[in-house]
Amino acid sequence: MHLFYCSEEEFKNGNLSKEESHHAFRVLRLNSNDEILISKGQGIIYKAKVQTISKNQLRFLEVEIFSEDSKKNHLHIAIAPTKSLDRFEFFLEKATEVGVDEISPVFGFHSERKVYKTERGKKIILAASKQSRSHWMTQMNEPKNLAAFIKNVKSENKFIAHCEESKDKIDLLGNISQLEESLVLIGPEGDFSKQEIELAIEFGFIPVSLGNKRLRTETAGISVAIASKIIS
Repeated sequence: MHLFYCSEEEFKNGNLSKEESHHAFRVLRLNSNDEILISKGQGIIYKAKVQTISKNQLRFLEVEIFSEDSKKNHLHIAIAPTKSLDRFEFFLEKATEVGVDEISPVFGFHSERKVYKTERGKKIILAASKQSRSHWMTQMNEPKNLAAFIKNVKSENKFIAHCEESKDKIDLLGNISQLEESLVLIGPEGDFSKQEIELAIEFGFIPVSLGNKRLRTETAGISVAIASKIIS
């Protein structure tokens, strides 16, 4: 059965979005009475039956809960989009498949890319969610200036992964899976500036290490995702 995602309002009204309906009708060639899977991205997948379908609207009748999944923890990764869109969107895809809960693009002093359109990222996240049959939809936040993000974000456990030499860094990858909630800040290829690191520490971010190798931005993000969501 094919999996589709819809908003809370769409679910209550028993219909898919225009884009999802078009895909179901034109690409998948679904018909009335076909069974499909529906998720609001909140931990439950429902089995439903197509009631009516056209290129603009698929209406469905909820049948029963198909499967449920409870969250192990909540991981928020704030990351600088890379100059190469392919590399950043590779991170988005893999982070979604692994189960990252929230992603925030941030732009700092050394960022080579200063603009990112989240609509493009949301489409990648949607496709990756379908492919991995995820019960939870990764939340893609609007991009922010790094300093503003640091000053305003709320999180019980806030970490900054930087490459500056420091005796105060803790090992993040070996410990993050034990945390119920965490936010990890990952910088651009040129790393955070010293001023940005100092600002983050001032606002409660703990400096961390991701191992003894210097990782590319997208590799660092994927490493954190795997350590948090897969390694127990």
